[in-house]
Amino acid sequence: MLHFWYKEFPQYPRDHKDYWRTRLIAHSLLICCCYFLILTLLNVFYFSSYDIALIDALGLIASLSICIWFNKTAQVSKAAWVVALMIVGLIMLFIVSAKGHAHSLFWATLIPPFTFFLVGRNWGSILSSIAFGICAYLVYLQQQLSITIGLSALFNFIEVSIAHVLLFRFYEKTRFSAYSHLSKRNAEIKQLAETDKLTGLYNRQKFDFELSQLLSENNNERKSNIVMICDIDHFKKVNDTYGHLAGDNVLSEFANILQNKLTNSALIARWGGEEFTIILRDSSLDNAINEAEELRAFIATHLIDNRALTISIGIAKAHVDDTALHLLERADKALYKAKLQGRDQVCVASDNLTKTRYENTLSKSAAI
Repeated sequence: MLHFWYKEFPQYPRDHKDYWRTRLIAHSLLICCCYFLILTLLNVFYFSSYDIALIDALGLIASLSICIWFNKTAQVSKAAWVVALMIVGLIMLFIVSAKGHAHSLFWATLIPPFTFFLVGRNWGSILSSIAFGICAYLVYLQQQLSITIGLSALFNFIEVSIAHVLLFRFYEKTRFSAYSHLSKRNAEIKQLAETDKLTGLYNRQKFDFELSQLLSENNNERKSNIVMICDIDHFKKVNDTYGHLAGDNVLSEFANILQNKLTNSALIARWGGEEFTIILRDSSLDNAINEAEELRAFIATHLIDNRALTISIGIAKAHVDDTALHLLERADKALYKAKLQGRDQVCVASDNLTKTRYENTLSKSAAI
């Protein structure tokens, strides 16, 4: 039964601006049909108010007719106006026919939420102002009368209160659903913005941001952090010989190896082309050299996409007051040195404080 009321329109997917308007129209028509049916029966069999029952019956017929028409045509804007005018017209017809007695004016409080949701804040304001102007005039006519609270007033109060709860439950559902959908889309957009499409690793933008954050923490907490730049040797030959699709396969498989071989805390990014950058947080230089050597040795002895390849790695340690540019320049120079020394090796950026130690490391790496 609910599939009839809440019909899915392919032209209005969940992320369409009119999706929730279609749901509100269906929701409003369902509430109207239920209410008008109940009110018609109450006014006929309990209150014997046949003139009011006729208004309610007209409302029931109108609601069903609009629902059938809307499901066939899916004309959201027209349906929104028809529903808004029907609700405003029937509510005001009931209030005027009751002369504002028996708390019937309370029904006018339903007009703003319906009209604002359906036809927007400008027309919603106009229709609500007209309705409340009529209500104010009816109150003015009653100013000399004594107010009597009877059973009909109690029913009006209860019925409108229930309608408000149902309406604002729907509003809250739409708001929450829209917020959840937006959060999901934002997460997807964020992932796309910071992820390399081919390898699934972080891209250069994400790497630069994380490196800047890391250096800021490094200055404050004096942590030992390492940056490595890894390059696939003679990668251009793969593209030239086997084609770019084969090159893409090599990059994707190599990215998987990096994720499997390096520590879980390592931040790995594709820096561009066949170059990959790695951040080892709170890691010693010796540990970084060992990890780099193990990775280099693994690549040298295992096929990548059925091809024998080697890699060269440049390592640099972050210093106090280091900048991302200077740190990457040192790692890049170390990588360049590894290339000059014959590739398939690990080189460490040297500085004045630890020059001897790093040069010893380079000699060991070259020997391997």
